[in-house]
Amino acid sequence: PPSSEAKSVKVFKELVLGQFKDAVPEIIAKWQPRLGVTVGTVYVRQIKTKWGSCNPVRKTIWLNTDLAKKPLQRLEYVVLHEMVHLLEPSHNRRFVALMNEFMPDWAFYRQELNCLPVRQERWPDQ
Repeated sequence: PPSSEAKSVKVFKELVLGQFKDAVPEIIAKWQPRLGVTVGTVYVRQIKTKWGSCNPVRKTIWLNTDLAKKPLQRLEYVVLHEMVHLLEPSHNRRFVALMNEFMPDWAFYRQELNCLPVRQERWPDQ
């Protein structure tokens, strides 16, 4: 209660980001056996223009911190999308078929996320 508004906002953002970072390993653990892939490292950082990215050779995934403010299903969609890139690096027919197989509603989630801005707001300690 005696904290400033700025301190309260910082604490709130750290809490939300912490919950986000806790949710990601659970999502990965759910999908790794289903996809038959192994994710090497996941990085969470501010990304100005997209929700996530993947390096299939290094098996690394980058997630945008702004996903922490979105519903959990949208986070799961982005994580799955990046994990499918471990099987298919491009957005070709095979990629679409794999997404349809594993998450039939993925196109809805993609459309919904693409209608939202990717913010350039800074998070604490970035």
